[in-house]
Amino acid sequence: MTDWQEWHGRYDDADSSLSRRLLVVQRRLDELLRGASHVRRVLSLCAGDARDILPVLARQSPGQRPTVTLVEIDPMLSAAARRRAADSGVVVNTIVGDAGLAATWHDVVPVDLLVLCGIFGNIGAEDIRATINAAPALLTRGGTVLWTRGYFTDEDLRPRIRQWFAEAGFVEIAFDSEPVGYGVGVSRLAVEAPVTRVPDRLFSFVR
Repeated sequence: MTDWQEWHGRYDDADSSLSRRLLVVQRRLDELLRGASHVRRVLSLCAGDARDILPVLARQSPGQRPTVTLVEIDPMLSAAARRRAADSGVVVNTIVGDAGLAATWHDVVPVDLLVLCGIFGNIGAEDIRATINAAPALLTRGGTVLWTRGYFTDEDLRPRIRQWFAEAGFVEIAFDSEPVGYGVGVSRLAVEAPVTRVPDRLFSFVR
């Protein structure tokens, strides 16, 4: 399995697709949160050290910041997120646990913004679709998902993922990508969130 602390170190390479993806994710987060009073609750699954969302929150005035919950299974990465938040003067909730298990975060939902970054490239296609299909039940009315998936040489799933979001009742707000690099999508729920039971497990990492 992937060494996730080593993986996060790739952000330090300014020429990497991962570091370019980070800038896009931060820009999209800034657009979603800036002056958006309807985004009051955010849940980030597999949040890592939260270097994507914390700098964006730090640029907001304290009164504008939403309630943010970060879920990360690696205790060292979660601790790094807490330190980064403290250094930035930002208050967040951190949960050390398996983000693929609904029991880990079920008390937090529904939220206005669900962040699924760094997940779809590490789980199988069936789990990706299951997570997308469950997403409406995790969101408030009109809630938004920010997701990422890179290009893989064996199969580029990005077009199918965009279609799966549409089939699950989402409207695509934005999609940024490199031909053989990152993909960053923003999808907003366009239908009433169904009153359905969220599966006990959404996904399991395979990498």
